[in-house]
Amino acid sequence: MSGFFMDMTMTEFPPLLDYRLDNGLRVILIKNEKAPLVNVTLGYKVGSKDDSFSHKGFAHFFEHLMFDGSKHVKRGEFDVFCSKAGGTFNAYTSFDQTIYHTTVPAHQLDLVLWLESDRMMQFGVQQIGLETQQKVVSEEIKQTVENQPYGTWRVQQGKLAFNDECSYQWEVLGDRAHIESATLEDVASFFDGYYRTGNAVLVIAGHIEFSKAQSSVEKYFGSLKKHHDSIKRNPFSESMKKTGSITINDAVPLPAIFVSYHFDGFLSGKSIHADVLASAFADGKSSRLYNALVREQQLASGVFCYADQREHASLLTFSVTSAHQGIGIERLHEALEKEIWGMIREPLNEHELSKAINGAATGLAYHLQTNAGLADFVCNQTMFWDDPKRAFTILDKYRALDMDEIRGVYETIINDKEAISVNVVPV
Repeated sequence: MSGFFMDMTMTEFPPLLDYRLDNGLRVILIKNEKAPLVNVTLGYKVGSKDDSFSHKGFAHFFEHLMFDGSKHVKRGEFDVFCSKAGGTFNAYTSFDQTIYHTTVPAHQLDLVLWLESDRMMQFGVQQIGLETQQKVVSEEIKQTVENQPYGTWRVQQGKLAFNDECSYQWEVLGDRAHIESATLEDVASFFDGYYRTGNAVLVIAGHIEFSKAQSSVEKYFGSLKKHHDSIKRNPFSESMKKTGSITINDAVPLPAIFVSYHFDGFLSGKSIHADVLASAFADGKSSRLYNALVREQQLASGVFCYADQREHASLLTFSVTSAHQGIGIERLHEALEKEIWGMIREPLNEHELSKAINGAATGLAYHLQTNAGLADFVCNQTMFWDDPKRAFTILDKYRALDMDEIRGVYETIINDKEAISVNVVPV
């Protein structure tokens, strides 16, 4: 694989400028002149874990609201401005962050900075915009969770994995009733609490000149006010974690099980180990779960393993869907448990380790081939590790992993720990 990122050695970084405005906004400029394009990524350190217990889903709700009008940009105009400029835009919300990203021809950089600064300057959504997005998000929850086959397992997982005082207990989309009952006062208060310069990271990556980009950033963001009050955060502790098991009846064609184990938040440094383990278990037809449960034993029609990375507490999740209705959840659990404990008895061999590391690292490398992917990852590393250049050393960390290190991490995740189990059976 070749390209701007993959051609670098561990001591080489793209030209990068890291600084703060007087109002606290963190700014990262990255020069990449491969194409006459530029990406603007604006990340806010607010995710569903920052939702209040009476407004579950507000972080994600805001991802929608922020496209529905600001102080000087009317409803629908954000799309019009970007489209006419030849640009594309999108956003996403996770448990820990909300990210907005826009890619345009390089000469349209100022347009995007104006649009983003206008959204940050003042909450500008009107009642009609609130009501429109309430309907949109409510329908999204219905389609992707409530009426989707197997759609509620993550909701049940959260309730089993975390206690009632922990805001990791609910899914990112939140509670439909809370969204539908939100008022303009509610959402304006959320905006004032989290959409501020000191809680954001602005990354500009692409065909730029540092001096011109700095001037533009100062022009559009420099006058935004600095907040001096602290940002409200929900508390987290080790006691927030719990385990349990539940079986739910759903309109699904086949039984399926979802088995999860707690492990440390991504700041602990175990995230890359978990990614490699997940890849070894279920990435491709030569992975352990696919080979054993689908190909050899023919018990499963599908398998996956996923390292659900969160700031304060993560989950390593395994899933197996039955090959046919005659294979019930008890048999699936027995077979899956054998494979889970088999990783301790027979750790990854050199071939499996190499394949898993390459798979996890290649996925990251592809992500970093575009300005948007690069800006997104740098934003994440800056927001949580306070180190934008960490984005350019992660591949080296993958390559440095060895079997003993991965085995040690895996044993701490699995050994002597009760699993969180969600079983879904056909009605």
